[in-house]
Amino acid sequence: MTLLDVPDTGHWSVAQVDTVDHPPIADFLATTHGLSGRKFGADSRDVAEQLASAFEATVLRDGLGRVRGYAAVHHPHGDEPEIIGDIVIDPSVPSDIVDDVVRAVVNRFERAAGDLPGAYLRVIIGANQPAAIDALVRRGAYREAEFIRTRKPLHSENRGELERAGAPGITVISWAEVIKRGLGEQVRRLQHSTFLEHFGNMSKSPEDWEHHITSRAFTPDFSIAALDESGDVVGYVLGSTFTSGVAGAQEFSAHTDYIGVRPDLRRHGLGELLLKNIWLAALRRGLTVASLGTDINNRSKAHLLYRRLGYVAVEQQYSYRIDAAGSGQ
Repeated sequence: MTLLDVPDTGHWSVAQVDTVDHPPIADFLATTHGLSGRKFGADSRDVAEQLASAFEATVLRDGLGRVRGYAAVHHPHGDEPEIIGDIVIDPSVPSDIVDDVVRAVVNRFERAAGDLPGAYLRVIIGANQPAAIDALVRRGAYREAEFIRTRKPLHSENRGELERAGAPGITVISWAEVIKRGLGEQVRRLQHSTFLEHFGNMSKSPEDWEHHITSRAFTPDFSIAALDESGDVVGYVLGSTFTSGVAGAQEFSAHTDYIGVRPDLRRHGLGELLLKNIWLAALRRGLTVASLGTDINNRSKAHLLYRRLGYVAVEQQYSYRIDAAGSGQ
């Protein structure tokens, strides 16, 4: 354990996460104002799953022993030498304490990068964490992308109209039906090809796919596929349940993590049809909000569709990157 003696705040500690830390980290996520939302629950099992792929995870506690944040540096996945960093800190934590946490993340990345040619650290972080962003920039991070999280209230949606929505020659099926028909690999291949054109290492290899659809964050209720007349997959949505706010005032939304349409069928209303099916699934399960995130520089200009359909920006997030010494930008 490293004790950080800060004269005007008392004693803080940064220690490696143990299993006994999972419940208090979950409580921290559920009760701390000002944090970004998340695609996993404030539950010790979800926290354990999120940190399972980390080289190292640390928990930040104040002088009273209360969890005030955590950070993790994750093993790369797939062929990319991408090391993901998570930094989640109570916005009221003093900036010098935040700086120490960020320093630990960057130092751990640099140790891992020694064995990984071309390695880079990527941190996706909300605009509500300015002290952490400043600390990253001081250590050579540069902003490489900007995202917006959007939400759409569903109170005014007509369930009957959503049930009647359709497109000629297209059948939309549930995730249970995808599995029953053995179409999961078709969905994966389409996800892989459609997300090659997106920012980041987001296309799913077979290993990444299996990890994703078996994770606690994946919500089959908000995942669907569209089939053409031949029964081939031509569109899909992979979803989760997004949680924002604190206990007692939490909002749960049907979140679209990945959406894609076969290139030759784009701009024919299939994306809209897929989203309408997600809205219907949300309403059937008692949720009154849908949400999704998008890269504002996405070449497909998908954010224009989302805006037309009533999705409103509620949060900004950024991707910051640090390249290992000698790897270049």
